[in-house]
Amino acid sequence: METEMTETEDVMVQILDNQQVHDNNISLIREWDGCLKGREVANDYKRQRHIQKVPPLLLEGEKGRKNRDCYEPKVVSLGPYHYKRTRLAQAEEYKLITLEEYRLSTGKSMVSLYNKVFEVVDDARKCYIDGSTDAYDDHEFNQMMLRDGCFILFFIECISCENNKLMLYNEYMGALGFANVARDMFLLENQIPFVVLEVLLKLKFPDDKGEDVLNGFFNYLNYGEVIIRDEKVLKDKHPLHILELYRYYFISLSASLSLHSSSSSMGRRRTKEKDSVEDYNYIKRNRSFASVTELKAKGIFLKCTHDESRNEGIKFYSHYCYGELVLVRRAVSSNTKAIYLNMIAYEMCAHNPNDFRISTYLRVMKSLIIQRDDVKELRNSGVLLHSLGRDEEVVQMYEEIEAPAVNLYMFHQLRRGIEKHCNNKYKTWVAELINVYFSSPWKTVALVVATAILISSFLQTYFAIRPLPDDTEQKIMKLVKHCMPPPTPASF
Repeated sequence: METEMTETEDVMVQILDNQQVHDNNISLIREWDGCLKGREVANDYKRQRHIQKVPPLLLEGEKGRKNRDCYEPKVVSLGPYHYKRTRLAQAEEYKLITLEEYRLSTGKSMVSLYNKVFEVVDDARKCYIDGSTDAYDDHEFNQMMLRDGCFILFFIECISCENNKLMLYNEYMGALGFANVARDMFLLENQIPFVVLEVLLKLKFPDDKGEDVLNGFFNYLNYGEVIIRDEKVLKDKHPLHILELYRYYFISLSASLSLHSSSSSMGRRRTKEKDSVEDYNYIKRNRSFASVTELKAKGIFLKCTHDESRNEGIKFYSHYCYGELVLVRRAVSSNTKAIYLNMIAYEMCAHNPNDFRISTYLRVMKSLIIQRDDVKELRNSGVLLHSLGRDEEVVQMYEEIEAPAVNLYMFHQLRRGIEKHCNNKYKTWVAELINVYFSSPWKTVALVVATAILISSFLQTYFAIRPLPDDTEQKIMKLVKHCMPPPTPASF
């Protein structure tokens, strides 16, 4: 079988020597190819996807062993994988309280809630790895799904709607427990099927009002504050779990890492042959680029996009005299590292067609953030908001995050655009001139004064060597008097 791929065409498969290729395999190839080129897929999967466990390879190596606790729940178990752990028992008692609170808010009876979830219990069971739910009969499994689903949605509603009942988490789980609930909700192995959450969400919020609740909660995670945007969270998506849904929302699949240049099409054609060599060189495509401070020295400045509703991730624009790296504002908290690592773990799992946008985004951020001055630049430009105390902690967080695989097509496009800009001597010279002499008002004043002194010294030296004729001074005075307006008589 030969496979031919282009950037603008679908995958074409030719069958040779009477070999048979299953139609489903062709659709899978096209699905992956579309994902890797930044096109959103329809999620019409021919196979049953499962809530998977963290790939063992992510737990190996120095960073893998160090980050092992980022995949383990700290305060609450959701789903069967970590169920009945002794150290998580306190949350099991509190689940009964959130279940009752959620029931009261819906106005439904407990039997009605139970029966609604029971309608999807078979589909929910199929979402887990084969054999992982055999220890629970339908009644026990359905109770687990109902308790966990109400616990999640009650927390989301309290955050998004700024409900005073949020203090119940402090009352029953303590301040530290409350601070880790959002973290545990987004662990790969701590998920419940979204079909359960969808049923419960519609009971409480009819007419798609649940969209606004999820919208506000996701923006709380992204920006540190509850913002209701016009964009729909679900649209036509059918996520497997809430981690997958948040990944969709974090960086939209329909948007890609883009680069825009002011160069002409003629210039692009001249470099096409050189670029095509790098397109098939894995090492060259995968290498990182300069940090924020290094890019600034080359005339590439950060810009925080103000149109957050478009949620377009990272873009690079190369202008005539400078470049712009446009990033969406993001918040970083004590839970961010665990959430990022679990989204990466999701992307590394088999049978999850995706474009590796989270891994690619984090690889870009790891390139940009090398030292605390880089974090400072990101903060000053409004791109990064963090509550970790010191900028060095942000640097350490990104250093400890490992992104084993990225979308080379997207990453290479961005890196190549930045390198082309940095290799342009005219643009870098202008940038160096601005950074050295015009980066502050005092440097500008100093440059003007130094220039005036230099010109004055030159004129003195010149006229000392070649003095003016004797009558030149008189001619200059006559010229000045001729140019000056006549005095006007004073009036009283």
